[in-house]
Amino acid sequence: MNYLYMSLAFLVGFLLPVQVGINAELSRFVNSPLLAALVSFTVGGLCLLISVVVLRVPFPALGAVSTIPVWSWGGGLIGAAVVLGSILAGPKIGALALVGVLLAGQLIASVLMDHFGWLGFPIQKMTGVRFVGIMLLVGGLYLIRKN
Repeated sequence: MNYLYMSLAFLVGFLLPVQVGINAELSRFVNSPLLAALVSFTVGGLCLLISVVVLRVPFPALGAVSTIPVWSWGGGLIGAAVVLGSILAGPKIGALALVGVLLAGQLIASVLMDHFGWLGFPIQKMTGVRFVGIMLLVGGLYLIRKN
């Protein structure tokens, strides 16, 4: 297992509830969850644009862009939905429950994507051990939400 990438994934996971909190507070200040999501994506987009320019990442030829499947552009739409949904739900259910529910959704999607090899992921069939692991995480979510 590559510890660098595992550490990166852990860091990104750690930052998720921090981002939700920051965006929820921004929403309070600008008085709109939608505007807060737009600000978040604008700042992120500018940071990425600066990185592309500074690192001199070459843009693909215009002809190559036209061959990209339409569904490939959906990542930005999903990202916007995740940010907006988190801004709306996070303050209502709390950071722990939000991340737990997000994790449950991610687990179900990940199992399907791995099992069937969707979107370029290598096929990793569902096993009994994986199923037990998922059930333990779902049980943990239940315990987190139980008062």
